[in-house]
Amino acid sequence: MANNPRDLTPNEQNDLTNLDSPEVPEYTGDARSASDGLYTRTGKAAPTEIFPRGEQADGPLIPQSPETTSFAGTSETVAVNREPAYTAATPTYATDTTEPVYAETAEPVVVEDETRRGTTDFGLFLMRLFLGAFLIIDSVGTFFRLGGNEGISGLESAFADYPYGSGLAVVVPTLELAAGVFLVLGLLTPVAALVAIAVTGFMALHAFTEQPDGFNVFAWTPETWVPVMLLAASLVVQFTGPGRYGVDASRGWAKRPLVSSWICALLGLAAAGLMWWFGTGINPVA
Repeated sequence: MANNPRDLTPNEQNDLTNLDSPEVPEYTGDARSASDGLYTRTGKAAPTEIFPRGEQADGPLIPQSPETTSFAGTSETVAVNREPAYTAATPTYATDTTEPVYAETAEPVVVEDETRRGTTDFGLFLMRLFLGAFLIIDSVGTFFRLGGNEGISGLESAFADYPYGSGLAVVVPTLELAAGVFLVLGLLTPVAALVAIAVTGFMALHAFTEQPDGFNVFAWTPETWVPVMLLAASLVVQFTGPGRYGVDASRGWAKRPLVSSWICALLGLAAAGLMWWFGTGINPVA
């Protein structure tokens, strides 16, 4: 029989009669030598069995009784007083020697509501409306020769004695139209009133030169009174403000004009004097 299983034929591989052949190795030896040889070959120490210290050789482990320790001492009783001790305090009384001060009751101050202005704003609106409308109508009639107005040529004839009469014939109606529109709208009223003061002041000075009696108010003709009253109305609007019926209703000068009114009024009068001085060559204060 071949030793290598690869060399066996199929019949030899199926033959089971040689199982008891002496070629099968048998192990002989004790278990201790085998286990010792195993740990020796691997280089490790064989395990050892460790028994408890109290284990007896012939019987089970008997537990020892625990040690007891006794303390000897003396007991001491302490008496505690649980009731607190109260000490009566002698009351002291403070005497106030100051005299009482009585405050006088102030009378209530009645503050008038600024929003309650009655018909003041409506009156200011009418003043602005009439003044602005007159300036607009007069200027438009001059530019377009409406209602028998001689137009700019008529103003040139009226200002013929002045060095810059032709220029003044255009400047005067232009300023009237601008001031009138802004006054009717209530827009930039201090500036619009300033322009109205300047142009009406110039026309008032021109009317004085045409008046034979000069500043004699009893001899003034309607042609003299009209520019004078327009100048007065322009000053009134400047100092009263436009009121609440206008574009400037939210402005401070609409209800309570202060320093701005004085400044604009003085500038308007100064502008009228300068127009007269440089436009006509006549000193207005001479």
